[in-house]
Amino acid sequence: MIDIVILIACTLCGYLCGKYIEKRVLDKNNFYQDLRKYISLLKENVVGKQLELDKFNRNFSENCSKVFAEYLNDNKLKCKVGTAQRKNLEEFFGNLVCVSSEQLSNHIEFFEKVLSEDIKFVKEQEVAKSSVYSKVGALIGAIVGILLI
Repeated sequence: MIDIVILIACTLCGYLCGKYIEKRVLDKNNFYQDLRKYISLLKENVVGKQLELDKFNRNFSENCSKVFAEYLNDNKLKCKVGTAQRKNLEEFFGNLVCVSSEQLSNHIEFFEKVLSEDIKFVKEQEVAKSSVYSKVGALIGAIVGILLI
């Protein structure tokens, strides 16, 4: 009887660990999807509305994911990104305070191309495989449970 309990407990723990990793990957996907929306709305803002950056960020953070809002407001990135991706994000957000709207438009256009590659990589390489984590976690948990029996 105790063997079955150990097997079920290990399988459940493995499944929950896999779900946690899957959630982290999906948070990263939400972050990059919000980044894509942020860039397009910021381009419109520079050309049309011309709101101040702080006010624009506050308005945008009300309607985006929690991960992106925290990065926008507190500059704290809660999802795990690669070194090159982090560098691209820091360069993009660090240089948003430009002298003229023309320089800002050029900056946004350049980083839209750079960050679109990061977005594409995350979507194709990580998000497409995210549903596997819970299944692999359950399988590894079951293997550990069998070994403990």
